[in-house]
Amino acid sequence: MTMRETSRDYKNPHRPAPLRWLNRAGQLAASLGAVGSRGFDIDELEQTARDNTGLANFGDPRYREPLRQLLWSMTHEAQLNTLGGLVQRTRVVEALVTRLRIEQLFTAHPEINDIELGPVIAIAGFQRTGTTKLHRLLAADPDTRSLRSWEALCPAPTPAEGRTGTATRIRRARFAQGAASYMAPDFFAVHPIEHQAPEEDILLLDLCFLSQTPESIMHVPTYAAWAQAQDPRFAYEYLARCMKLLMWQRPARRWVLKTPHHLEHLDTLAAVFSDLTVVQTHRDPLATTASFCSMVAHARGIFSDEVDPAEVGRHWLAKLRHVGQRASSVRERGQLRVCDVRYADLLEDPIREVGRIYAAAGLELTAPVVASMRDHDGANQANRHGVHRYELIDFGLSPAAVNDALGFLRDMPATPVTGSSGATGSRPAAEDVQATGVGHQSPITATLTGVLDLLSQRTHVTDRSPLDDSVRMDGRVCLVTGANTGLGLATARSLARRGATLILACRSGIPETADTLIAETGNPNISMLGVDLADLDSVDRLCDTLRDRGTAVDVVVLNAGLMPLSDRPSAQGYEVMFGVHVLANATLLRRFIEDGVLRPASGSADRPRVVIVSSEAHRSAPPTTIDEIGAYFNYGARDGMREYGRSKLELCALGIHLRRLIATGELLPAQPTPIPWLAVHMLCPGPVASSLAREAPSWMRPWLDPLMRLSFKSPEQACLAVDYLACAPALEGHAGEYLHMLRPRPVAAAASDPEFAAAVWNTCARISTEHAQT
Repeated sequence: MTMRETSRDYKNPHRPAPLRWLNRAGQLAASLGAVGSRGFDIDELEQTARDNTGLANFGDPRYREPLRQLLWSMTHEAQLNTLGGLVQRTRVVEALVTRLRIEQLFTAHPEINDIELGPVIAIAGFQRTGTTKLHRLLAADPDTRSLRSWEALCPAPTPAEGRTGTATRIRRARFAQGAASYMAPDFFAVHPIEHQAPEEDILLLDLCFLSQTPESIMHVPTYAAWAQAQDPRFAYEYLARCMKLLMWQRPARRWVLKTPHHLEHLDTLAAVFSDLTVVQTHRDPLATTASFCSMVAHARGIFSDEVDPAEVGRHWLAKLRHVGQRASSVRERGQLRVCDVRYADLLEDPIREVGRIYAAAGLELTAPVVASMRDHDGANQANRHGVHRYELIDFGLSPAAVNDALGFLRDMPATPVTGSSGATGSRPAAEDVQATGVGHQSPITATLTGVLDLLSQRTHVTDRSPLDDSVRMDGRVCLVTGANTGLGLATARSLARRGATLILACRSGIPETADTLIAETGNPNISMLGVDLADLDSVDRLCDTLRDRGTAVDVVVLNAGLMPLSDRPSAQGYEVMFGVHVLANATLLRRFIEDGVLRPASGSADRPRVVIVSSEAHRSAPPTTIDEIGAYFNYGARDGMREYGRSKLELCALGIHLRRLIATGELLPAQPTPIPWLAVHMLCPGPVASSLAREAPSWMRPWLDPLMRLSFKSPEQACLAVDYLACAPALEGHAGEYLHMLRPRPVAAAASDPEFAAAVWNTCARISTEHAQT
């Protein structure tokens, strides 16, 4: 018998004739202005749920804002067909009904609150990396509780069932399984919905309307951007509440959770579940990306007649990168108990991998449990519902694009780490979580590390590809600080050759630098403005000039830096590296946004970009408390790298916090929806043969200068990473990333700490505001 194959014509999904007629009838009704064609209204949906149950208490009201955001996107963006509108309306009402019944049960049985969940194993790998196979294996242990599909649809027993009744809910789930198979047989072949099987607990997070589910099944970009910027703590606390309710109905010793959604929120997961073991599955993104995009496209085809596979590819490539980078950043802190599982290893010997997970969680894997798992694994055959066909090109993607965005995922975590509970798991590879080489504690170690980094880069396969000459910046305005020499000059030259309109903000070299670049590149649109970043008065004058001219800048490259021989004060009395690297840049960014020099693009899909030139030395910075931000530290030639690293750590934290402010809309509260409109990228260009070390001690120069010229990158080579972040079309729509040379890495955990990052931004804002008022 020929095996069914899924269609790759995502714009024209399979639709049974009765459903086609239903959708056409709905279109006709909408064209005639029928009442049923209006959008979704939160008050009406809540009232429907109350009328269906006779109940009134929905519990924690924080679900309302996510629901309001979701309903707006469903009404204005999702382009739902008639079937889609009916199904999504039903899903929302059923979720509200479930919330009402859950609160009723907790009121009637307050003892549910006291139930202990026991150890929690959370499978948090990316989509299509073996998470379902692993989930069902672990759920085959009789002592392990999992969420069943029929429970996901209705975790609270119906009034007629009582505490332990299941028949009504299982019957409904069996009907839903049959309906899904009828409506979308292709989707069923991609991701079968089996009413008795373990299911993803993201469906319980959906009761708070704050998850990745909506963007997986509908085109809801405004909701997705808004949700990504929110704190999901309350939704995870509600998940734990639902798990207690399920344990009350069917007790067990422990829980196994599973959803790729958890990978974006490992820190929140650990904060809610104290005895947690995270299992992260890994597989080459070239093998998973098209498969997952196909699953999304098939799902969207159920609910909408307008499916754009290229948009699916763009959206999820960016989303997967965000999730991967955030997971890496959280894991870098070393506070999680993690067991990493390779997809190939899982297929080769699944019981061996389960044994590793049990060992990490401190559990015993007994012979009867192994037998149960083997029986389960043998009963589940691949492709039993059809063969899934897909290609990257279907979604406007190429292997190069996937490698460019997700290649860093191949760096399999391997270094043992002890989590908060004392068990051994693993963490990201050491080269991804700390300073490379021998660190940057002194000029000598920093120089040696630079050489080692260059040697390492030559053998690394996940680097970004430098941009070719076809990438143009015509019509875009770019401002570069410190552009009269070294890396800044090389960056300005590259941007000029791409046709950009350049503003060079420098302390010296005016106007000779601009004249030279015009002659070299033939680009006449190059001007210069004077600024001394060690003086807030000069910084404010630059900002005033740009504001008064009504200048709008598309790309800001904050490049200027220095490495003094010893500490010295800025014009306002702050240590000069803090003054230039942190305080001046924070003032520029805040003023540029407040004055409209950086502003949301009008009539263009291109986001403005900020590119911050930092340094890997931030990983070797000494521990810095919030109270020490902006403090004056003394140093000399031997320990200057310590303070250089500290200033670059605070600079990275500045960029991290700015991303958060942009994502949440806090900097532009007048915007109707907090859609991220500005990308904030950061990088370390690697070791550069430039004048940064011009103040090195006299005893060091005879060997340092020749070594730098011989071993380090030229400014023209080093600026490739700056050029990429400023110009790469592949980054359009992304909130930001950090590159070490051309290789993506997470920033150090200290810079990612939300409290510390906010303190850096707020301290600089306070200093510059107080100065402006004097």
